[in-house]
Amino acid sequence: MWRWLVVVFWLMASPSFGQDASRIYTDEDAGSVKTAVLVQADKRVRQFFAQTFDQRIESPIILVGTTGPDQLNDHLMIALTELGRRPRAVTIDTAKLCKNKPIGAAANRSYIVMCWLKPKAYNDKWIASISRRLAPILAHEFTHQLQYHLAGDDPPQRLKGTDELLLGPSWLVEGSAEVFERLYGVQNQGVGAGADAGQTLFNLQILARRSRLTLAQLTVAGSTKGSGAYGTSRFAAFLLAERSGAGALLKYFEVLGEVKDRDLAFSQVFGLSLEKFEADFERVRRNFSAATQYAAGGT
Repeated sequence: MWRWLVVVFWLMASPSFGQDASRIYTDEDAGSVKTAVLVQADKRVRQFFAQTFDQRIESPIILVGTTGPDQLNDHLMIALTELGRRPRAVTIDTAKLCKNKPIGAAANRSYIVMCWLKPKAYNDKWIASISRRLAPILAHEFTHQLQYHLAGDDPPQRLKGTDELLLGPSWLVEGSAEVFERLYGVQNQGVGAGADAGQTLFNLQILARRSRLTLAQLTVAGSTKGSGAYGTSRFAAFLLAERSGAGALLKYFEVLGEVKDRDLAFSQVFGLSLEKFEADFERVRRNFSAATQYAAGGT
C-alpha cells in the first residue's frame, strides 16, 4: 500500500502528462489512484514500443479512463477542447463500449478512451488486478495511435484518386493491434510465454479456422465486425509478423503514408501483393501444417 501512496502523492503534486506521455483525464472519486494506474500503464506501453520497436509518439495523445461510463464523453469533450481539437459530432456509445465489461477501450485520432467496472474498494488487490489488465489493452489502442502517426492519417486521408480511406485494410489495422497486445502480454507479463511456436500458432488459428469471413470480405466491409472477425484478423497479422517480423506490421503503415497505395505499401514491406496474401491466407487458415510452413516463409 505504501508504494501506491507515494505514487499518489507524487501525482497530486505533478502534471498528469508531459513529454512522451499521454494527457490523462479521469474521475474525481479516487482520481489520484486512477491517474496513477493510467500513468503506469501509459509509461510501460510507451517503453515497450520504444525499446522493442524504436517507435515513439511525442505529439499529445489524450487518455481518458473512467469507472463511470456516463462521464466518459464529458471527460473527452473537455480533453479535446483543451487540446484545441474539435469536439466529436457524435458521442461515443458508452453502453456498447463499457456495459458489463471488465475493461472497454477504443481509439481514434489523438485519443484513447478506457472504462472499467467500479470496484468495491480501491485497495492494493484492485490496483494489482486492474494494472495487469489495463496495460495489454492499452498496447492494443496505442498501436492504433502509431498507425495514425506513421501513416500521417490525422486528419483522415484518402487513397489516391478514390474516396476510400487510406488507413486499411481493416483486418490489418485491427489484426496488428491484436498482435501487439499479445506481444506485450508475452514479453512484459509472461502470458503464454511457455507455449512453443507450434502451440501458439494452433491457438491463434482456432478462431480463424471457424470463421467464414475472408480477408477480402473484411477489406470490402471496411470493418472487423462479424463473428470471428477479430480472430481471423489476428491470425492473418500473426502470419505476416512471423514471416517478416512484428516490426513490419508498423513499417507497412509508415510506407502507406509515403506511397498512399495499400497494395504498393504491402508488396514493398511483405514481398507479395495484398491480393496474393489474401488468397494464400484462405489456403492455409484451416490447415495447421500449411500455416506452419507459411509462417516460416514458405509459399
